[in-house]
Amino acid sequence: MNTIPSFNLYLDGDGIVEPRFLHIETIPMRSRENDWTIRPHRHPELFQFLLLTAGAADMQLEGTTARLIAPALTAVTPNAIHGYVFRPDTEGYVLTVAEAYLTELVGHADDAAARDAIRTSAIVPLANDQEMVEEIRLACERVLFESRREQAGKHALVAADLLRILGLFIRLTESAREAKNDPTVPDNLFERFRTLVEECFREQLTITDYAERLATSERTLRRATQARSGRTPLEILKQRTLLEAQRDLLYTARSVAEVAYGLGFEDQAYFSRFFASGTGLTPTQFRKQHKSYLTATPEPDTAAL
Repeated sequence: MNTIPSFNLYLDGDGIVEPRFLHIETIPMRSRENDWTIRPHRHPELFQFLLLTAGAADMQLEGTTARLIAPALTAVTPNAIHGYVFRPDTEGYVLTVAEAYLTELVGHADDAAARDAIRTSAIVPLANDQEMVEEIRLACERVLFESRREQAGKHALVAADLLRILGLFIRLTESAREAKNDPTVPDNLFERFRTLVEECFREQLTITDYAERLATSERTLRRATQARSGRTPLEILKQRTLLEAQRDLLYTARSVAEVAYGLGFEDQAYFSRFFASGTGLTPTQFRKQHKSYLTATPEPDTAAL
């Protein structure tokens, strides 16, 4: 079975991630030697920020392509499939942090928004936030400087700048926090729902099932998800299922029937209709149109639709 490459740090191979692993480099440092192209890959246990301060890039993120024009900021969660084709004059920083380390820092900060932020990949244009760009750039510059030193206080200074970068990222991406101000909605309901979806999306549970497992009503659950994300619980669930279907179709050689079964669908035709309603393409059409994203050509999909 063909799979997407899994690297601890771009092309450095597999291995055990140290609990407080951190690495920062400029974009040209690694991209120049690879003809400014980083093929699609994933980082188990690593969270990554990329700050684009000059130039441009085409970013592949979970099967879709986005055009990045500087200034821009991206955040990539562990195991999210991503790649870049940079314009040769591109400048900026790539900051990679162990998920365990970032989770530890966020735990000390006791910030629910931060806990949500490190679970979601995002692309943030910064053309209208030049002050934010400069703050994040300076923080990255300080982390790069400190990472090359072995002096007292190094880890405290680096941790402070990591939290600063994360905090600025949250300010840029968090459009609403109404759920926090609504006394009828438990503070962590949205977070608990997201966690449950991650654990159970293959089981084909209904929203009623999710509400019951969370000991809340469907109405309260809907208010929580719409306030925090602008989406209904069903939309979040469908999007997570579609994302996994796209991953399987793009980066494995499984047949459409195998992908459907792996996601809890007993009827392949129903899965194909579900997939087409969310993407505008049948599973086979989607796979054919996105073959260029693969690092190896998958086996032909002969399953009938």
